[in-house]
Amino acid sequence: MDYSDGLLFVIVFDSLRRRSIAYGREGFALIAVIWTVAVLSLLVCSFSLDAYMEGKAATYVRNRHQATALMNSGLTLAELLMSRQEKVSGEETEEEVAKDRWIAPAIRLKRGQRVEVSQRLMFDASGQLQFETEDVTSVTNQVPDAEIFVAIEPEPARWNINKLTRAGFGDNADLIWARILTVAGVPEEEQSALVDSFYDWVDEDSIPESTDGAENDYYETLERPYRCKNGPLDTVGELLFIRGFDRNNGVLLKGGVWNPEDPQDRQILVRGIESLFTTYGAGKINVNAAPREVLLTVPCLEDADGLIVDTILEEREGLNADAPTASAKVRQTARGSTASLGAAAIKDYHFSDLSDFLARIPGLSQEDANVYLTVDCSIYRLELEGRVGRVTRRATAVVQRGGASKTRASGASGSSELVILRWQEES
Repeated sequence: MDYSDGLLFVIVFDSLRRRSIAYGREGFALIAVIWTVAVLSLLVCSFSLDAYMEGKAATYVRNRHQATALMNSGLTLAELLMSRQEKVSGEETEEEVAKDRWIAPAIRLKRGQRVEVSQRLMFDASGQLQFETEDVTSVTNQVPDAEIFVAIEPEPARWNINKLTRAGFGDNADLIWARILTVAGVPEEEQSALVDSFYDWVDEDSIPESTDGAENDYYETLERPYRCKNGPLDTVGELLFIRGFDRNNGVLLKGGVWNPEDPQDRQILVRGIESLFTTYGAGKINVNAAPREVLLTVPCLEDADGLIVDTILEEREGLNADAPTASAKVRQTARGSTASLGAAAIKDYHFSDLSDFLARIPGLSQEDANVYLTVDCSIYRLELEGRVGRVTRRATAVVQRGGASKTRASGASGSSELVILRWQEES
């Protein structure tokens, strides 16, 4: 190869080298651009996700605050009804009921019956919550944007558990407990141990009621020892600390299988008894407000099929108005007005006193009724709920009429101001 050929080779090689270097730089630049776009895309997605989550969190916090405010406003609504019950007579016309939606619930409250009211709210054009009216509701039966719910029930609709002792009911306390545990489904042979352990927990001495009872010598030997209270319960949930009531993580309170360790064909289902109790009130059961499950546990109302209890429920609500078993009061009241909603709302079927109760529920003695039953009430349980969108806030309160020495089912006296005895919010 002569000089010219060598020179040509060098020139070609150098040209290829330069072109390769140029192509390499262009490839690196392309890769760098791709990586940069990818990183920027990730950052944009991350910022968008953060903004979305922050927006959702802000919306939730705002709705939660609004729901809490609505829940608390339910207390004001309850106070309004407490005040209104003093001003209604029960003789209001259908026209009056139609014009004022609070009359009917105020009358039921005056009669010592459970009351449930709700108030729908809608967002107006400016985004503010307003009570539902024709101006802010454009579509009939439109789902409300928010809602307030309030239920008011006399607290004597439940047993005051601190009164279910021999000091409170004498020997009748044993009868009440036997009825409660029997209705719950607890085997009879295991009932005495539960009752004696309860008595030992709330009495002031340290002497066991029986060999089935439990005082400090039992509780101090537990894996996590504690002392017997020897005093009244502060809450119904405190039953979980009592021997026997703590069985299977408190199955007797909430309901479930009593003996899961046994074969399935021998397992026993028990009903929860927690809802039967309160720690407030004089102890007797208000026959105008007590639900069926509570009435079934009253010894003097015991029968094989619960027919007495069903009769009470039908009588106090007038559900048997067309039946031949209806009392004269129910038949007369049912004939006294038309079947319109307004009239039905103000019909008076409640038991005005125990004499009225005994006259309409045959087969019961005055003596038994005086021991277990009442129509009086001064303490109420409130169920409060506020909802905005999908966010709901709930609370349960026990309140007493401030300044009122006594509030009767047939009337009320004193101040309508509410004194909160207990307040519990759902987390």
